[in-house]
Amino acid sequence: MTRRHTRRRRGAAMLMVLVAMATAMTLVVGWLASQDNSALVASNATRAASARASAQCGLELTVALLQSEAPWQTAHQDGWILQAYPLGEAVVDLRLIDETTGLPPNEATNLVRIESTARTDAMVQSAQALATVHPFNDESMADLSGYAVFGSSSLAVSGASRIRSWEGSGMGERVLASLGSTSFSGRTRRDLESSDVCLHVDDATTWGSAGDFSGTALPTLLGSMGLDLVDLPSLPDPIDPGENDDESNQHGWQTGNNWFSGNNWFGNFGFSGGSSDSSGTTVNVYQTMNINDDLDAGGDLHLGCNATLRVEGETTIFISGDLTMERDSAIELTDAATLTVVVGGDVDIDRAIIGGPQSNPPWWGTWRARHIDWIDPQRIRLVTAAGATPASWTISNCSLVQGVIEAPTAEIDLNRATVLGRLAGEHISIQRGARLYFDHHAASNHGLKAVADVVDRLDLMDLRPGGLDQFGREEMISRLETLLDRPRGVAATAPIDGWWMHRPFPVESTMTRCGGDVTRWEDAVIASADTTGRMTP
Repeated sequence: MTRRHTRRRRGAAMLMVLVAMATAMTLVVGWLASQDNSALVASNATRAASARASAQCGLELTVALLQSEAPWQTAHQDGWILQAYPLGEAVVDLRLIDETTGLPPNEATNLVRIESTARTDAMVQSAQALATVHPFNDESMADLSGYAVFGSSSLAVSGASRIRSWEGSGMGERVLASLGSTSFSGRTRRDLESSDVCLHVDDATTWGSAGDFSGTALPTLLGSMGLDLVDLPSLPDPIDPGENDDESNQHGWQTGNNWFSGNNWFGNFGFSGGSSDSSGTTVNVYQTMNINDDLDAGGDLHLGCNATLRVEGETTIFISGDLTMERDSAIELTDAATLTVVVGGDVDIDRAIIGGPQSNPPWWGTWRARHIDWIDPQRIRLVTAAGATPASWTISNCSLVQGVIEAPTAEIDLNRATVLGRLAGEHISIQRGARLYFDHHAASNHGLKAVADVVDRLDLMDLRPGGLDQFGREEMISRLETLLDRPRGVAATAPIDGWWMHRPFPVESTMTRCGGDVTRWEDAVIASADTTGRMTP
């Protein structure tokens, strides 16, 4: 008889039981440990959420401050406007930084980076935003600095003429404006159609029907605007030719007597640079006249071929008659000089220069950016005199003017010439390959263009469905009217319920960080949209 032997497996079973028990015990211990930490984790999450919300509230609080009449531009300590300020269950620190300079704000600041830091117990969260403040003041309506070209009655740009940004001044909008008729062809029309140039007009249907240009309606509901309020200097009273006093001789010449002081009038070759009589002043051919004080031309001012009028100080030239500049003549500024030319009559600048010394003039054709030695165009202003009659201003034949031209009663013709600065006149024509270079540094960001942008953004003219409700619209219009139409020198508003409650200044703000980097998140979304062809959260 055969016996069968059975293997004993009790040892393996016992081992499996022990492993199972150890695993279960580990899970139980982990669960019990998590129960011990859950209160702490929940507390940290709560405090983080509270601090993050408080940091966001700090941004809103700061925007309210910027909207008010509080002196935030100067009343701060190294940019800090609030520190350890109780807000909800947290305390917040609020700091302002001028985004342009990277320094604390000053009186000129209008682009502000807001930094808000909130603490709930030991939990710290931060938020940041970028805000643009529109500090409308008594100069706003007369300020056309945001416009490359402003024509009160008509504006026409034709052919190969271009309106460009000056290199190095930023690539912001080049904005054209007209309160009357407009006409565009050639390159400028294509720039308008591609939104490379923007148009502001007094009637939204005008730009909407003119090729669907990128544009904004000028806020005519606010009343008079633009050139009507440009501050025009007056011409001095004429001097009686029979009078011979010290005042009439203060500039080294005397109208009507045909003589000059040898200390002020020199030509390139050591002889007299000009002549003067009752009809005006002439700088003769190939001669140079140096001035460092105000000059009354006593009528017309005429520069002959290759003549130079060199300005060496803070100077105003008063021309009751016409300004004429012949071929290769120049009104030239030294490094520290500034110039205002006040003209009562016509202007004819023919292949001549007004601006800084130029070392690389073009051999042929109009001045391009590569030919021009830059000078701040705000240092030079050509303006019509107060009470001047309608006039014709022509800048032609490879002329170059570096400056601000404001001629409310003039018909300005920029014809195969170049302006580095901006133009404002009654009728403006830019033709035959003329060029205008707009320096974005010259824009104050709180003039008529800024008003038009606010009116358009808030839809104060009720041009689109939605936007502000009736009462909000009426309130904002009232604020802008009060701020923009008040007499010069009169305060805009008086605090009613204190500066914190009275908030007349529009502020646009965009949050850039809140507990994490919002900008990077937006970049990721945009990249995803570019890849997939649709926007994803």
